[in-house]
Amino acid sequence: MEYSILVVDDQPENIKFISILLKEMELGNKIYSAPNGKVALDLVEKITLDLILSDWGMPEMNGLELLKALKGSHKTKDIPFIMISAIKVDAVSMKESFEAGVHDYLKKPFDKLEFMARVTATLKLQGAYLKIKKSGDEIANQALLISKQHEELKNLNKLKDKIFSIISHDVRAPLTTLDGLLQIFNDENIPLDENELKKYVGIVKTELNGVQSLMDNLLYWARSQLANREVNKTYISIYEVTQEIFDLFHEKITKKSLDFYNHVSYDDSVYGDKNMISFVIRNLFANAIKFTPEGGRITVNYENTVDSVTISVIDTGVGMDKKTLDALFDDSKVLTQKGTSGEVGTGLGLKLCKELVEQNNGSISVKSKLDEGSVFSFKIPIDR
Repeated sequence: MEYSILVVDDQPENIKFISILLKEMELGNKIYSAPNGKVALDLVEKITLDLILSDWGMPEMNGLELLKALKGSHKTKDIPFIMISAIKVDAVSMKESFEAGVHDYLKKPFDKLEFMARVTATLKLQGAYLKIKKSGDEIANQALLISKQHEELKNLNKLKDKIFSIISHDVRAPLTTLDGLLQIFNDENIPLDENELKKYVGIVKTELNGVQSLMDNLLYWARSQLANREVNKTYISIYEVTQEIFDLFHEKITKKSLDFYNHVSYDDSVYGDKNMISFVIRNLFANAIKFTPEGGRITVNYENTVDSVTISVIDTGVGMDKKTLDALFDDSKVLTQKGTSGEVGTGLGLKLCKELVEQNNGSISVKSKLDEGSVFSFKIPIDR
């Protein structure tokens, strides 16, 4: 095996002698030399070494100072170091050397076989240390990976439980209603006039719309959880987004005779993910329609401050008490309420809105009073 070895000594003949011994041991041709510790330190920055053999007594920086400097650096602290000295051979000096981190100590003049044995032993010990260190790093990485996978499994289990909870709570109810209505339609003993048919068809349509809204939200949310969705930020025209959403809900707004006021100007924009921001405004708008009685009012406001943009959806609806407000964004609770015209709730939309706003580095808040209405606002920081 070929090693990279540095010999540090202020006597050229000593360097030559040690280099001959190393080549005789067939340790390779990468043998470097330095006349003192200062030059050795500069060399260590440029090459990767497997072993350093250094004299103690040298000008500018002696062997002990070199050893301490190497052990004080994270990059070089693991390089094996053999001290060689003819003067510092007393017990106190050797003790000081080992306390500083030397791997072995040779007294000059040394025996050729002893030198070879000490060098071989040091390289073998270093090889064993590196294998153990590598194994330890691999074990640590495996432990980290297992811990990460465990956390992901826990999150997936939470996701699964939440999906099952929503499906059992919000999907079964309207399907049960639809099943009952279909039984009425199928029962020849229950005569239905035109007005009753229109009434029941309206209920079927409302229930189906509710299930569709739930499934859209559920699938979008589940996808965002599983895929760790990327945020693709661009400048978004809030005026265009709100107008598109108004057109989408125009039929429902007209049906409930609601007034809509868009206080967003044509130039108002925000820097964020367009799909996410549109989804948030759409859900807040849908909630406002749902909980605002006939003849009410919905307003969209835009406020631009020094460091953020705040978009608010304001309604004159039924409002909420403190208990309902506290449960709105609670992941452990599935909160659903029928709207003022019997609209079915999803119990998921607001939680998803919160997640999407936070993915855009923003925050969402709500103010509400019973019988007065609600204000849902979300704030997005201005891009710098």
